[in-house]
Amino acid sequence: MKTNRLRILPMLLIGGTLALGGCSKLLEEKPHSFVDGSGFFKNENQAIAALNGCYMDLTNIFAQDLMIAIEGVSDLAFLNSSNLDAKLEISPANPGMGDNIWTACYRGVMYCNAAIAGIDNSAIPDDRKPALKGEAVALRALYYYILTSSFGDVPFYTDDVNSLSALKSIAKLGRMSATETRTKLINELKEYAPHLPMMRTSEVKDNRISAPMAYMLIGKLALWNKDYPTCVDAVEEIRKIYGQLVQYPLTDTYFRNKNTPESIFEVQYTWSAAGLKKTSQVAAFFTPTKASGTSTYDGVNIPELGSAANPFNSVTPSEYMMSLYELEDPRKEIILAYSYNGTWFKRPMANNGTGKPWMGPKFWYPGMTNIADGNNQKVFRYADALLMLAEAANETGNTDLAMQCINDVKSRASADFVLTSYPGKAEFLEEVKKERARELMGEYGRKWDLVRWGEWFSRISETIAEEYPVIKENAMPYHEFYPIPDKEVMRSNGILTNPAYNQ
Repeated sequence: MKTNRLRILPMLLIGGTLALGGCSKLLEEKPHSFVDGSGFFKNENQAIAALNGCYMDLTNIFAQDLMIAIEGVSDLAFLNSSNLDAKLEISPANPGMGDNIWTACYRGVMYCNAAIAGIDNSAIPDDRKPALKGEAVALRALYYYILTSSFGDVPFYTDDVNSLSALKSIAKLGRMSATETRTKLINELKEYAPHLPMMRTSEVKDNRISAPMAYMLIGKLALWNKDYPTCVDAVEEIRKIYGQLVQYPLTDTYFRNKNTPESIFEVQYTWSAAGLKKTSQVAAFFTPTKASGTSTYDGVNIPELGSAANPFNSVTPSEYMMSLYELEDPRKEIILAYSYNGTWFKRPMANNGTGKPWMGPKFWYPGMTNIADGNNQKVFRYADALLMLAEAANETGNTDLAMQCINDVKSRASADFVLTSYPGKAEFLEEVKKERARELMGEYGRKWDLVRWGEWFSRISETIAEEYPVIKENAMPYHEFYPIPDKEVMRSNGILTNPAYNQ
């Protein structure tokens, strides 16, 4: 962990309280009071200000580099670029996005731990504390979900680092079993989820975390642990709130459409012609090539995208991804762009009409300026939850529930796509895997799905490695997880190790 950075926590946590208490008073406080939450959580507004800090690092995680690593090096797509993650040229010395994930997630964990301790020790009425703590508990679980999905076994701690002795003890932590970490998180989320708002995220002020997000994390963590009954119970709680999927239009899946009713969690980005901006570069990796100074994209005029965009070399779908869609599937034209508004792009028409499509308008950003876009990043949607439930119900033998959930997703695309009979346990799971690809491509989950199914290496070997020599040459089974960065290993005095990478 970045233990040498832990001292930055106090000032970041109190940053949101300056307007509440005034700078002069804060400057008079002793340093210890900045660390100890009881010194400045005088009321609920100050606790919320600290919770705001817990969200900050999400934009350092759910951005273009993670998108490339999770979706751009999978069985569904590939980014042919010099990016270390795209070429799988990662190592403990050069961990690529792994370095950012490690730093941002543990900083986020640190903020959450301090916020929870501050709420516990605050003057806030006891009946309000569980809801406030629940928000921090869910965010902390999200950071650990990302860490365990990216690294496997990782150090786990929930202590507030408010003293030198605590700092030293944290620095000596080794890797804890990812299964054990997830179990602890699940139990904690079960305790606090009922205290969060029992409503869709889009109905919560400022799109803050609500109960469905906590239940979504329980389901995700439980699937990794193969604790299928727990996943079933968690997603059933989400279904009580979100109802039938058909009520949510497919346009909810577009990244440009922010905080839509189907969303369970989105990372918030903002863009404006003036003022503060927080932008990503994700759309620049998913937009067709453009003629300079025009709104013509690979031969197609798209005025809404504008002439100021400067997209990068684009993520390209794999042959396998292209094969998954029926011609009539409306999701095909959302995720894959062969044409737009009735005009064909040049690339798909190449080689007698056998060229690759571009990635579709789901990811584009109207009015993109240079490489910056203001799209939110969609992390969890209700369709994802239903497919999780279909998978878990299949594993527990509840075939009626499994069929109902997968058909809820299929029927929104077309009534013609529903399964009319249960095909068998193994066959049903294979269909779930395909449906997750059709529905969720680009939503920060494909690699993690492949890893938890135990087939990341085999799937990329059968798909993009057959299309791109750099993957065939570089891909190794141990690339399913990132290595812990060398500098973190050194800071731990060798307690943290990367045995898989030392072959």
